[in-house]
Amino acid sequence: MLTHKTAWLALAAALVLAACGGGDDDEVHPPPPPVATAVPDSAVASSTALVNYLKGQKADDETSEALTLPSVDIAISETEEPQSL
Repeated sequence: MLTHKTAWLALAAALVLAACGGGDDDEVHPPPPPVATAVPDSAVASSTALVNYLKGQKADDETSEALTLPSVDIAISETEEPQSL
């Protein structure tokens, strides 16, 4: 009777371990997003677009390089209100 009980316990333990999935980490993780090195041309279409782009950037990242501005001038509007960063 003891071997029959041991066999049932071994089977139960095997089923519990099989239900765990084994712990494989074969998942494919997506690559990290590319790091921005320059302000895109679309962000300098207006001062509002530039402020919104800059607000969307990480403020606590101290390891990346400074962003470079495109060679075009930033569009200036006489009717827009000043915006704060």
